Amino acid sequence: MPEVILNDLIFTRGGAITSDTPVGTSFGFDDDPDVTMLLEVRNGVTFTTSEDAFGNIVPVGSTTVLDGQIFTLSGVHEFWGTYTKIDPDTGETFTQQGQTVALSLTGEDGETINLLSPSDVFNITDPWRSGDIVNISVFSTPFDAGQITLTPGSDDNKLSFDKDVQIPCFVAGTLIDTSSGRKPVEDLQPGDLILTRDDGYMPLVWTGQRALDAEDLRAQPEFGSVILRAGALGVNMPECDTRVSPSHRVLICGPRAELLFGETEVLVPAIHLVGQPGIERDDSPVTYVHIMFDTHQIVLGDGMWSESFQPAAYSLDGLGTAQRDEILALFPELAKASGQGAFASARMTLKAHEARMLFAA
Repeated sequence: MPEVILNDLIFTRGGAITSDTPVGTSFGFDDDPDVTMLLEVRNGVTFTTSEDAFGNIVPVGSTTVLDGQIFTLSGVHEFWGTYTKIDPDTGETFTQQGQTVALSLTGEDGETINLLSPSDVFNITDPWRSGDIVNISVFSTPFDAGQITLTPGSDDNKLSFDKDVQIPCFVAGTLIDTSSGRKPVEDLQPGDLILTRDDGYMPLVWTGQRALDAEDLRAQPEFGSVILRAGALGVNMPECDTRVSPSHRVLICGPRAELLFGETEVLVPAIHLVGQPGIERDDSPVTYVHIMFDTHQIVLGDGMWSESFQPAAYSLDGLGTAQRDEILALFPELAKASGQGAFASARMTLKAHEARMLFAA
């Protein structure tokens, strides 16, 4: 059977795009996995088409395998989309418009997956510009295309470096408070009792590691760690210089958080703290360590409260295949978006602009 490979598939949360979808419907990215509408990006997804499908055409009824399950392409709609992005070098927010394809997939068990993708030709007069996508909105009424039609040589992995994976975790050497005293995070094992802010001592259910050497970080500098110097967040917070991954969320407490956001305790991704006194990026080789409980927890590492691993589409994709398989064996429900959504965040998560408000003088 003929096969066609598709790139730049953005997995979304929410309903499918149809001909009845109103102009202005939007899908936004949020640092909180519970509420983000843009989940992950996948490239190299292979669709098997019918024998009579021509060239680079993927008609409705074609099939693909995602995470071990067969899905059938059940709908294809096209529309002109508005993409709001952030330039990773300058922090500038900018927009682009271009042809967009909406796909609906149906699994053997009835599960549905909805995806968006910038057309392989997108916009001839305004070529694709790289940036972190924070919103995609419907600018024109979608129409039923019935098939995906690729232009040979044009499907060029536009989203390879956009928000596709995140790795929320500690760095090897961080001392975690346990029922047996403080232990290096890399020495923790499933079953160890870890001090949590909400539920006392709780048993770990999974740990994992990922080492990034200098070559890895040259290729993907966005995965370099964040250093929080001793006392950067207050007296003895942390107690010593500590490192975490950029997407690792740190607990921030106080009346200003309650005044601005109605919560006395909020989580802030470490990357949003960079630039505050004593908080900076680091490009040295690093070993990231994940620790996971039955629920999302806040734990104490180097005297600083921060999160355990929370499985979501884009954090699971940050793991290796073997580690992802281990988690799915423990929690089969996490293979589906509904299962990931049920793994609720322990606290409200602040966006970048909210973090700036929180720390404004």
